[in-house]
Amino acid sequence: MDASSVRGASRGPEPVRHNQVVPWRRLILVAVLLIVGASLVNAIAPRNGRVDDSPSAGAGATASTPPAPVVEASLPRDKEVRARVGDVIRLVVRAPSADVVQLTNLAVEGPVDAGQPSELVFVADRAGRFPVSLRDAGESIGTLRVTS
Repeated sequence: MDASSVRGASRGPEPVRHNQVVPWRRLILVAVLLIVGASLVNAIAPRNGRVDDSPSAGAGATASTPPAPVVEASLPRDKEVRARVGDVIRLVVRAPSADVVQLTNLAVEGPVDAGQPSELVFVADRAGRFPVSLRDAGESIGTLRVTS
């Protein structure tokens, strides 16, 4: 009997079979490492254009521009509120029942609860007389008069 016919006899080294999944794993590992590295660089990098969310930082405000005057009034006690274009208007409104206070011509409105003061804050962007009313009650509670 010769050696080649014996079961289990070695016929020489068997060819190595490559696992086809390993190259994809390496590619995915490299991609994940690149993403993590980019995230770390982004988190550590200094920020030059910092956003200021403070209420004093208005749109387009610079250090040389003084803040806009704030006009405060309470309705319906102050029947007419006077302001100039560019002023910040702060209206405190009280109503006997839940309603919506609105300045229709300025597209400004806000909810009012019964017995609780509600605050509307906006910028007077144009001149004119603007009625302030309670929408559901259909009642005028004052006027905002803006001059240029």
